[in-house]
Amino acid sequence: MMLLFYSVGIRLYHFAACVAALFSAKAKLFCDGRKGVFEKLLKEVEQNHSPHIWFHCSSFGEYEQGRPVLHKLKASYPDHRIVLTFFSPSGYAQGVKDAAADCVLYLPSDSVAHARKWISLLNPSLAVFVKYDFWFHYMNELSSKKIPFVYVSAIFRSNQFFFKSWAQSFLSILRKASAFYVQNHSSAELLKQHGIHRVVVTGDTRFDRVVQLPGTPFSDAVIENFSEGDEPVIVAGSTWPQDHKLLAEYINKNPSAKMILIPHEVNESSISSFTSLCNKKSILYSQADHLHQPQASVLIIDRIGMLSKIYRYATWCYIGGGFGKGIHNILEGAVYGKPVVFGPHYHKFAEAVRLIQLGGAFAVSDAAQLQTVFDKFIATKEFTEHAGAISKSFVSENAGATDAVMKQLQHLIS
Repeated sequence: MMLLFYSVGIRLYHFAACVAALFSAKAKLFCDGRKGVFEKLLKEVEQNHSPHIWFHCSSFGEYEQGRPVLHKLKASYPDHRIVLTFFSPSGYAQGVKDAAADCVLYLPSDSVAHARKWISLLNPSLAVFVKYDFWFHYMNELSSKKIPFVYVSAIFRSNQFFFKSWAQSFLSILRKASAFYVQNHSSAELLKQHGIHRVVVTGDTRFDRVVQLPGTPFSDAVIENFSEGDEPVIVAGSTWPQDHKLLAEYINKNPSAKMILIPHEVNESSISSFTSLCNKKSILYSQADHLHQPQASVLIIDRIGMLSKIYRYATWCYIGGGFGKGIHNILEGAVYGKPVVFGPHYHKFAEAVRLIQLGGAFAVSDAAQLQTVFDKFIATKEFTEHAGAISKSFVSENAGATDAVMKQLQHLIS
């Protein structure tokens, strides 16, 4: 019965997305991207008779998390073709640029018919899902065809719905997975308590992705010109309107500070949610001239794909999302040896909890707390540098999950 409700809910979600496509560019991409997807998959299979590996990510964050494994798979098994799929447009837009993927597609909505058709056409040697994008009909079909499927960098909490007494039908499908490669021991213990024993603690592959960033060459004259001088530079990444309220109030009160703002959504509404509150001069990256920049307190990056590289210019970093559903990737700032600050909704992110305990990260609940933390960074250079060193060490010490995962996967592929 619960699977029936699930199936109806999936159909309603897809219908709502198509209605929203009339008004939302993002929803339109979501719906239009799935048109003709089975024809595209059929073409891939008919033209390439090599065995396939199916690699699925929900969105851009999961793609970044799974990318080290994706590249290792391609390097280790060059005779296999990799079909990379996404649920959301943000992930798809980046995935099509990845040379490790031989075919990039949107995943059709999760239904019995779609799952049967997809698995029948693709017939992968292995299916890899990143973190926790659980599509129960696809999982069921993979199991029925005896195709191994695994979850990489998975993390579990006791309040997730499939651990509830009324959701045993979903839990029974989880038990069909070939393996869960989880981030931490608490996830492993929770799964074992619910009868899932094919679990290996491998760590979080995001560390392997971000640890490469400092060594990646990057130079930008506009950003470098803006960052010159003795003033501290705050890089605020993946920010939302709730974050903008605190950040604008800080800049208004502290004219000596500079800020590079990278909104999570690069659109007029998101940018104006900051500029309407900020009394200091701000300039858009797209309108800046590196030779003749007007004096500005804020540089707003209105281009996607630059965030992870820009954190290197920070004195300290602010990571957005902590006043909404949850913080974005704090590791991208920490890997450069920068202290990281974020909002109060961080407790489901193990790396944030641990980095706060170590002293490399700081959570704030309002503008007053943000002012206090930022003031301490300015007043005590040694404190800032020490916190940054803790952040950098934390990232390097937790790298290596990709090799641990690949060691496990080789048994399934062979």
